[in-house]
Amino acid sequence: MRVLSEATGLGVSVQGLTHIYAEHGNPLVVLDQLDLALRPAEHLAVTGRSGAGKSTLLAVLGGLERPQSGSVLVGDVDLARLDGDELAAYRRDLVGFVFQHYGLLGNLTALENIELAMTFTGLRTGPRRRRARELLDAVGLAERADHRPNALSGGEAQRVAIARALANQPRLVLADEPTGNLDDENTAHVLDLLASLPAQLGCTLVVVTHNHVVAARAARRCLLEHGRLVAVP
Repeated sequence: MRVLSEATGLGVSVQGLTHIYAEHGNPLVVLDQLDLALRPAEHLAVTGRSGAGKSTLLAVLGGLERPQSGSVLVGDVDLARLDGDELAAYRRDLVGFVFQHYGLLGNLTALENIELAMTFTGLRTGPRRRRARELLDAVGLAERADHRPNALSGGEAQRVAIARALANQPRLVLADEPTGNLDDENTAHVLDLLASLPAQLGCTLVVVTHNHVVAARAARRCLLEHGRLVAVP
């Protein structure tokens, strides 16, 4: 992947994070005094059974859910102290999200889906369009710029989603089951792309997955069980 820009990855410090949902009127503890420390530009994979809290952990790190208790610092940002507008700015300016189901808008082309991520940054139309084209070229899809999601394969759609996640030069990239809908060949392409991000772009990368092949590509692996992270050799 050609380097489009360099970012300084964000370190992550989580201490005592506890997150509880109500299930049929009863408390369900999904994160229980969880601790996590990440260096800038580190690549971490988190595995665990369905319902273990992997997606909840990503949602908290990404500012989609507030920490209920404990301390969550991303760089020098204390997520518990941010108000709604500040959380929105944090998600827009510092975080890139990659999801299993792509999240592309069906009425927009691949190029337009990437541009949309930059709409609220103040970047003018011309530079937005140029960056979107550069990102499509970087993920090997320059010739698919004018195709809508229904005309893309699953692997192509996920590469567009990754390009969109990189649009605002994020310093933390969070990927939730990014290969869950892909065959083996497309999984390999997407894994190569994701694994290149810390070294090529300098961003910190956290991937949650059920797939041990996906996890094995990370420099560091943890298992989330009983609400806490356990290092995997």
